Amino acid sequence: MTRFVAVVSGKGGVGKTTTAINLGAALMNSGKDSIVLDGNLTAPNVGIYLGGANFDSTIHDVLDGKDVGRAVYLHASGLKFIPGNIKVDALKKLDLNKLRKAYNKLKGISEVVLIDTGAGLTKETLSVMNLADEVLVVTNPELAAVTDAMKTIEKAEESNKLVLGVVLNRYKEENEVTLQNVETMLGKPVLAVIPESDSVKKSHIMRHPVVHSEPKSDVALEFGKLAERLK
Repeated sequence: MTRFVAVVSGKGGVGKTTTAINLGAALMNSGKDSIVLDGNLTAPNVGIYLGGANFDSTIHDVLDGKDVGRAVYLHASGLKFIPGNIKVDALKKLDLNKLRKAYNKLKGISEVVLIDTGAGLTKETLSVMNLADEVLVVTNPELAAVTDAMKTIEKAEESNKLVLGVVLNRYKEENEVTLQNVETMLGKPVLAVIPESDSVKKSHIMRHPVVHSEPKSDVALEFGKLAERLK
């Protein structure tokens, strides 16, 4: 049975895509078959983060009825992913009513499908999140980001989604909000604390998950721990 986990946040720029990609890679490293799906249908970034821009088949093509198997790609790191179509023309044909049928095609394709969602609480993001069984919330140690994460958790629970916990990304020695305050405000456990690191920036330039490019870095080790907690 395929487990669908939506990687969400209330605020853009907190590191959802980085988290989805590296968690997917860490799960693969631990022997768990996983796929990262770009569920940000209006501004997809998964393919770009992994070194591609134009793909022969994407999640948008699956929405149009094409075979999902043709939209699965294998990164050099061993990570499997389904990219989105970055062209403006894809937005013109986007029909959210086709989501359920398209996602049903993903059942059985992998043990875990990690869905990288869009930012904010838009109709698109909520529609994609509602297709998942579980939700993983990503935030930064900033008051605005944590406040938006709180709203996202409320929406997820209104839809009866299991909120697994929180990934606290870009954590530094001095932060606007402490780890303890994040847990208190959100009412959820912090499952991973990803430190601010140049390793992530370098991995973005290399178009590789940091767990592959610098497997012994603090960031990679923390993603490894997160993967073990979610197995």
